[in-house]
Amino acid sequence: MAEELNPRLLDFFTSNYKPGVIGVVGTKGMIGMAIREAQSAVTVDKHPSLWSHCFILGDLRLDRRGQGGHKSKSPYLFESDLKVNLLKSQIRNGAQENWIGKYCQEDVENAAVVDFRLSEDQEEDVLATALQLVDEQVLYPIHELLGTWWAIITKKRWLPNPVDDPHAMYCSAFARYCYKEAGRDFIGSEVSVSNTTPEDIARAGIKAGAIKIFSP
Repeated sequence: MAEELNPRLLDFFTSNYKPGVIGVVGTKGMIGMAIREAQSAVTVDKHPSLWSHCFILGDLRLDRRGQGGHKSKSPYLFESDLKVNLLKSQIRNGAQENWIGKYCQEDVENAAVVDFRLSEDQEEDVLATALQLVDEQVLYPIHELLGTWWAIITKKRWLPNPVDDPHAMYCSAFARYCYKEAGRDFIGSEVSVSNTTPEDIARAGIKAGAIKIFSP
């Protein structure tokens, strides 16, 4: 896996690491581009969004990912995602914890971190909520992506997602829910939590002067 990493991206996330910070990425694969295109109606210029996925940075951990199997320290993250590996007959669906290297691959076209400057208590609440959602095995709902798309084109994003599942959240709803539980909702009532997009999170970061974007 190390041979596939973009080392500059790994350094970006590690250098800008703070627990509870939100990471946003835009991938250029088929699914990532479809999600970016679907957000065109909510971008400022009506072009496809730069962003397709987001996650919350958790702990810095020691592992054996260094050169030659040596110990190294890098961030782990909390997210809601759907990962299917047909070669390994493996499916990972929903809230999960992963190494940051998952989003330091060559298919990641855009990357940023959004630091809303949480207090220590808020940081703990965000991470505790994220871990609880992992423990509860909250799922990644593909049908809710369609519900958000419908809310976007009908301009009714303040209403709950029309196909909202209380035991399922896609990535940006997951991140916003964790922040809201910590008392730091960064988007107003004009967008329901269940209709939150990666573009909404990035724009909230821009508005707050809280976003740092990776420069290739």
